[in-house]
Amino acid sequence: MKPEYLFNDKNEFIIENYDKAKTFASFLPGIAGIEGIPMWAFYVNRGQVLGSFGVRDRDGTIMEFFPAHTMYQNVERKGFRTFIKLDGDIHEIFSSISRDQYNRKLVIEKNSVRIVEENLTLGLRIAVTYFTMPGESYAAIVRKVCMESLDGTDREIEVLDGMPQLLPVGATNAGYQEMANLMKSWYEVYNTENRIAYYKVRASTADTVEVSEYEEGNFYLSFSSESHGLLPPVYDMDIIFGYNNALSKPDGWDCSIEELLSRKQIAQNKVSGGFTGVKATVNKVFTLYTVIGHVSGMAMINARKNDFSLEFIERKERQAAQLVENLVGDTYTKTAVSLFDKYIDQCYLDNLLRGGYPLVFKAGSRNHVYHVFSRKHGDLEREYNFFSLEPALYSQGNGNFRDVSQNRRNDVLVKPEVRDFNVRHFMNLIQADGYNPLSVKGCTFTLNEGDWSGIEELIGTHRSEIKKLVTGKYTPGKLITFIIEHNTQLAVSKEELLEKVLEKSCQNLEAEFGEGYWSDHWTYNMDLVETFLTVYPDMKESFLFDEKAYCFYKSPVFVLPRSDKYVLANGRVRQYGALLEEKENPHEGAEGCWLRTGQGAGEVYYTSLYVKLLALALIKFVSLDPEGMGVEIEAGKPGWNDALNGLSGLFGSSMCETAELLRIVDFIIACSKEYHKKISLPEEINTLMNAADSLLAAGLNEFEYWDQTAAAKERYRSQIRRGIAGKEVEADTGDLLKIFSRFRAKLQRGMDKSLTFGDGVYPTYFTYKAVKYEMAEGKKSPVNGQPNVTVSEFECCPLPLFLEGPARILRTVGDEEKALELYNTIRSSDIFDTKLEMYKTSVSLEESSTEIGRLRAFTPGWLEREAVFLHMEYKYLYAMLQAGLYRQFFEDIRTMLVPFMKPEVYGRSTLENSSFIASSANPDESVHGRGFVARMSGSTAEMLSMWFLMMAGREVFTYKNGELRLALRPVLPGWMFDAVGRVSFKFLGSVMVNYINPGRKNTYGEDSVKPEKYILTYMDKTEREIEGEIIGGREALDIRNKKVDSIDVHLK
Repeated sequence: MKPEYLFNDKNEFIIENYDKAKTFASFLPGIAGIEGIPMWAFYVNRGQVLGSFGVRDRDGTIMEFFPAHTMYQNVERKGFRTFIKLDGDIHEIFSSISRDQYNRKLVIEKNSVRIVEENLTLGLRIAVTYFTMPGESYAAIVRKVCMESLDGTDREIEVLDGMPQLLPVGATNAGYQEMANLMKSWYEVYNTENRIAYYKVRASTADTVEVSEYEEGNFYLSFSSESHGLLPPVYDMDIIFGYNNALSKPDGWDCSIEELLSRKQIAQNKVSGGFTGVKATVNKVFTLYTVIGHVSGMAMINARKNDFSLEFIERKERQAAQLVENLVGDTYTKTAVSLFDKYIDQCYLDNLLRGGYPLVFKAGSRNHVYHVFSRKHGDLEREYNFFSLEPALYSQGNGNFRDVSQNRRNDVLVKPEVRDFNVRHFMNLIQADGYNPLSVKGCTFTLNEGDWSGIEELIGTHRSEIKKLVTGKYTPGKLITFIIEHNTQLAVSKEELLEKVLEKSCQNLEAEFGEGYWSDHWTYNMDLVETFLTVYPDMKESFLFDEKAYCFYKSPVFVLPRSDKYVLANGRVRQYGALLEEKENPHEGAEGCWLRTGQGAGEVYYTSLYVKLLALALIKFVSLDPEGMGVEIEAGKPGWNDALNGLSGLFGSSMCETAELLRIVDFIIACSKEYHKKISLPEEINTLMNAADSLLAAGLNEFEYWDQTAAAKERYRSQIRRGIAGKEVEADTGDLLKIFSRFRAKLQRGMDKSLTFGDGVYPTYFTYKAVKYEMAEGKKSPVNGQPNVTVSEFECCPLPLFLEGPARILRTVGDEEKALELYNTIRSSDIFDTKLEMYKTSVSLEESSTEIGRLRAFTPGWLEREAVFLHMEYKYLYAMLQAGLYRQFFEDIRTMLVPFMKPEVYGRSTLENSSFIASSANPDESVHGRGFVARMSGSTAEMLSMWFLMMAGREVFTYKNGELRLALRPVLPGWMFDAVGRVSFKFLGSVMVNYINPGRKNTYGEDSVKPEKYILTYMDKTEREIEGEIIGGREALDIRNKKVDSIDVHLK
């Protein structure tokens, strides 16, 4: 039975004979709504597909977590099982060793997954659907098993359905896998008299002096379409499997189902499971419902016992589906290519799973923005990431700086009310030393001092408890949960109280240093600045200069000078031990880890966005490599390509960061030309800037300039190690324009020089070899004790060609002819995979040293080594759009965008992204073109950026002569318009734009069409017609303020 891949008329993805298809792993979104508790759930296309689920993280697993490779092997045995007894014979449904005749299929929807087996031997159709419970005060997975006769005749059957092991609360996944034999000593199942099995350990399992008990637990319950109330659970697996410890067959089921259910079950000292046994006459649909979840206390789930009915589950299934559809409605798209439209839905969904979905609350002159539903990308194929999905109302999660920043890039394009929140958030986390904390945590709030009196009168009971909660650090979820659990009496609804409290609260940004300083994280902040100005160009001046709302995060980790980190290791000069963890700062304030005046003993230092950008550009400028080309990878961690983890040790540098630095410098130059301002710079930053500038005029060679600017940078970092003095120097933007113009000229010289190292193509990475050095007598690294050296001469060694450099440089070229030349060079290089017609991460690395990083040890065509990394390929495609290479872009996406790929090659739904696609460089031809590592990556952000540019154009809102203007200039080929010449999309998340192009012509290039007329329909159904390409001030403002319902754009 050969697998087949197809989409039905609802664009649901179907794999016929899924268990014979290429293996893949994916997950349910884990979204329960703002008033629900989320549950994570991972599935694979083997067995009954659901492989693992739980709450919060892997330590809250209910069904055991395995990495994808072992999950494929274990899911059929340790996952859900269905045994049907007919005429005395037991048949296992969805089993790979079944001798029955059957047809199977897998159906994937946005918020559910379904498997179907038509068992011709039994004459039954069995369909299993999984979805997570929305809108409830507990987290749960719902399993719905529908059975019906294929020929309409009655079949008397007995069924055992469930999971052979269900881990209790208090059992960690790692602890269970390493010490299951010991751990089961704590395990017990409670509450079976209520027909809700409740699983928890009797007390904490750690070998510590303090021992605690658990109130929370995992639960299992079932009922059927014919039962009155809940069915008795089977939790002792010995009565089902007997002595078959391999769990291959239910050898204990040697009797009727009634007799099996009457057997004594042991609830202690075992790894229990959860099964339900029923006897049924199947003709029309017979359905068995099972709910497995986590709850804060046994009494809570017992109180909900009577909720569980057919109507309740069916309503929750509809609610779960609608919840996700409502979210993706923000980016509604309708073209002639329906799969592209649904693909945009999926990209938006997966993007918010990592970046979060912004909720906006009023808070005086500035709104609070709170991102819900996010989590660090960890799953069966990313088992190395310890994900966390907060089991709370208004759930939020953790994430890495780079990931969250990228995936929030387009927030303001879909939710304009987000305004500059993301810019402030991520610019504030940039430190004065040029780095940032890795871990970005969910925001918290604190009620402003003196504002309790306005809140108190709204609360009838539990006033003191709520006051204590909100005057500390609280989240919306914690406040709402307290009100619900304590049945707090209020004068308003709980939602109104939340809004009132938030309005009078300050928002706290929460972050942690994490694991190191990556060299690229700062580069994504300029994207946030640009997207804000795409929507709010009229606020540019105040955005940059007027408000001193920006500060500098301060991690307790210091970047050591060269004298401490340049070492001799095994006879080779290397840069090791770049970071030193500081001792606790005695001046650290209650409001967090922020740079302070008075050398750390004073107030938190605040400045403008302009100064923050200037400081960032300056510190990266004085971090150029000894040849003045790439930005140094000097702090122990690489850039975007994490698998080049050895570059820092090899004195590596990157042209990617140089291109991004050029963007910021160009922005500073443009703003300095546009606005004549007096600004205040911290004395330390001013001194460093003047040193870098004066050294440019000193007639130094490249090495001398590098050496002296690096020394100035090291003095600067030493000065700000605890804090800054607090003295400011006034500067004029006219003078800064001159300084940064000189900086730009040096950057351009470095860009041009790099071409000579890349044979006409911009290299991405360099390493440097120390060819002359001296031992620093008696001096050793304070981190690793290796002897220090002083280097007096380096030799530059470019790495083979990577895609990342050109992807970042292409959009900065500014000349379409040069952009086309760069494009053609890349297309004709070995980066282009001619078999797949896609772009790989790099050319062959076979001649490179293993010291560059783990990617050199990877198999070619796999992970970061010469595979098609979708995020970087999409970044390159987006750069093509930005560079105006429209014809080439629409030719390339025919083979490079996921919805245009062949699912039988891709091996999974072509509505879902993968992290990477195995390229033809891989020695295993069977994996060529196949996607691996599901969904949550930066590729979704790049795709949404492409989508917005395609649908709305490059410059959407502009501000000229004191007037806000709007021009919708889509970049669309004729083939994307439907049969009547229409394309529609949601603009700014709410305004329906309908392009009318009867001739189905391209909107770019020769013989193209452009807007000739707009018809605006307001919310009150009044219409306004505007001739020409541009919508003027009042109407443009109405559209941005969402007073307009739809716009018909006539193209001619």
